[in-house]
Amino acid sequence: MNAIELVFDFFEDHVQAAAVVNQRRPLALGVMGFAIGAVSLYVSHGLSDRLLLPFGWASLGLIVLWELLIGFLLVSVLHLILEMGSARGSAAALFVLLGLANIAWALAVPAVLLLKLVAPDSSWLFTAVFFVLGLLSVSLKARSIQDNYHISSGKAWVTLGLPYMAVLAAVILAASLAMLGLFVQIVKAFN
Repeated sequence: MNAIELVFDFFEDHVQAAAVVNQRRPLALGVMGFAIGAVSLYVSHGLSDRLLLPFGWASLGLIVLWELLIGFLLVSVLHLILEMGSARGSAAALFVLLGLANIAWALAVPAVLLLKLVAPDSSWLFTAVFFVLGLLSVSLKARSIQDNYHISSGKAWVTLGLPYMAVLAAVILAASLAMLGLFVQIVKAFN
C-alpha cells in the first residue's frame, strides 16, 4: 500500500489504515500531513483576510514549523497520558495518524474560495467554516487515538481534551496572576 492509498484508507477504512500505520510507521507521511494542514490553514486565513502574520515564505515556514512542533508535543503528551493509563500503542503511529487527521484542513482553501465567490462580505460564514473544519480535525484525532490505542471513544475524547484543558488552565492562571499583580501595584500607588 502506497502513501496515497493510505491517505484514502484513513478517511474510508480507518481501522485498516491504523493497522498499516502501526505496522510500517511512515513518519514522513505524518510530517506531510501536518505540513499540508498548516499550509492550507495559512492560505485559507490569507484568502479570508484573517491572517495575523504578513503573507510570505518566512511566515509560512514559521507556521509549518510551529505546527510540527505542536504535533510532536501533542503526541508525546497524549502517549504519556495513555501509557500511564495502561493503554498500549505506538507514539510513532499516533504521530502519523494525527498528521493524517490534519489533512482535513485542506478543505479550508476550497471552502474559503467558494465563500468568497458566494458571500464575500459575510465574515461569520468564514468563522463557521473554520469551526466546522476544526471539529472535523479534532474528531479525526480522537478517532486516531481510539484506533491506535484500542480504547473507547469516550476515553479517546477525554484524553485528547486533557492537554487543551491544561493549557487553558495555565493561561487563566497566568492572566489571573497578572491582574492580581496589577491590582496590587494600583493599591500601592494610591497608598
